[in-house]
Amino acid sequence: MTSEDKNNNKSNSKLKEFLKKNSASVILAIVLFIVFAWFSIKIKTNEFHFENEKTQLITKYETERDSLQIKHLEFASTVFSWSVRSELLGNNTENLNQLLTVFIKKSGADLVQLINPENNVILLSSDKKFEGKAYNQKLDFEITTPIIKREPSLVRIITPVMGYNSVIGVLVVEVKTGE
Repeated sequence: MTSEDKNNNKSNSKLKEFLKKNSASVILAIVLFIVFAWFSIKIKTNEFHFENEKTQLITKYETERDSLQIKHLEFASTVFSWSVRSELLGNNTENLNQLLTVFIKKSGADLVQLINPENNVILLSSDKKFEGKAYNQKLDFEITTPIIKREPSLVRIITPVMGYNSVIGVLVVEVKTGE
C-alpha cells in the first residue's frame, strides 16, 4: 500500500467516524436540503401559475371593459340620434354641429358622422375634412335598429335617424380599439 492509499483510508475512516458521531446532524442537514429544494421548486411553480393567472385576468378585464364601453357608446348613440332627429327635422345645422362637438368630447368616440341615406354623402362629421364627400363604407340604409360592426382595430356603431316614415339620416360612431 502506498502512502496515498493510507491517507485515503484515514480520511475515509475519519469521515465514517464523523458521520457515526453526528448522524442526527447529518440526517437533519439532508432533510433540510430536501425541504429547501422542494420549497424552491414549489415557489417557482406558484410564480409561473400566478403569472398565467394574472395574464388571464388582465385579458378578461380588458375585454369586459371594452365590451362595456361599446355598450355605453351604443346607448349614447341611440339617445344622440334622437337629438339629431329633432335638429334635422327643424333644419338646425348650427345646433347639430354643437351637438356633434359635445358628443365627441363627452362620449369617448373618435369619429362621428351623419350621412344622408339618399345620396350617401356625409352631411356632418366631427372631422370636417369628410363633410360633403361620399361615405366610402358600405351601409344598409334599411336598418331600423343600431348595428355594431367590429373590425380589427375599430368598432363602428351605425344608428339610423328615423323621420316620420323613413330613415332621414344614418349616424356612424367610430371608436378605435387596442386589438
